[in-house]
Amino acid sequence: MKLKTEIIALCEYASISREGKLSIDGVFDELRVEKFPGGIARAFFVATINGKPETSYKLVMKLEHGKEVRSTSNIDAFTSPNGKNNIVTEIVGMGFEKPGDYRFVIYDGKDEVGSTVLKVIDANQTQEIRYKLPN
Repeated sequence: MKLKTEIIALCEYASISREGKLSIDGVFDELRVEKFPGGIARAFFVATINGKPETSYKLVMKLEHGKEVRSTSNIDAFTSPNGKNNIVTEIVGMGFEKPGDYRFVIYDGKDEVGSTVLKVIDANQTQEIRYKLPN
């Protein structure tokens, strides 16, 4: 069975209970930066993986911007009897030098297991957001 992600997100806070229940609060996919370099003071990267039951995996999480790899983290995961595992990684003081799309990707060897994109936006160049109510 090929390893895959069922849930993958960036959020303000995440935790796993003693029973293995995953709690995610404040999911986001955009970051507005007032001044570059700027970034995230604190956030969490969360993923639920599904693979072969009771199997150990040596995973790598990479932050990619275009073809550039900005950071790499190793993740040791062990699936439960149902083949799943929750991953919660705290991100502290992550900076971004310029606007753009930044991919958080989990790899099992050379195979991409899952990814999510964080769109970093220059807050000074965004237009005023206008909401239209339905008629």
